[in-house]
Amino acid sequence: MRGLTRPVENVVTVLTDRPPRKPALLAAFLSSDRTLSLEIPEGNRLQAAAKLIESSLESETARAVRLACNGFLKLAADFYQVGNPGVRVLAARPLRSREGGWATELFGDYDPQTRLIRVWMRTAVRKQVTSFGTFLSTLCHEFCHHLDCQRFRYADSWHTRGFYERTAALYHHARGTPAKKLVWVPISGGRWRIDWVRTRRGL
Repeated sequence: MRGLTRPVENVVTVLTDRPPRKPALLAAFLSSDRTLSLEIPEGNRLQAAAKLIESSLESETARAVRLACNGFLKLAADFYQVGNPGVRVLAARPLRSREGGWATELFGDYDPQTRLIRVWMRTAVRKQVTSFGTFLSTLCHEFCHHLDCQRFRYADSWHTRGFYERTAALYHHARGTPAKKLVWVPISGGRWRIDWVRTRRGL
């Protein structure tokens, strides 16, 4: 099951997964890493569906949010010619405490066996309804895991540079905001992280 977690203090550090050691898995991992673009539908149907999600969040009703998410996911699944994933909208995000006194919140996850996306609509500590941008970003993130499994047929859905680029393309199209090229910095173990300062400056 693939999930999106972030530190509670909301310092977002985006890291890629470590490349797998098995040659067959590594080939698929590298293919995902190299696939930096995602075809985007013409028109504004996804943007309109995203607007319904935004208004449903204002109602603070999980059922209304779930129905809006269903509409968004069906449009996206139809365009990419994959099966429509299920979706559950849950209340407060699970809080995972770690050694050293820090904790992470689970924003959403995807189960490739059941093809189910789960998203949480309230913050873990204050139980407030999450912002529209954060919620939509999470939904797009989990849908891209679905695309990895159903469209690209990867053996797993890794967090590669390509995965994050494809997620960003879908999110910015649905949000109606200009996309910026992500600037990556290599770190140890064959992993990469996003340099947010340079990304925001468009360098």
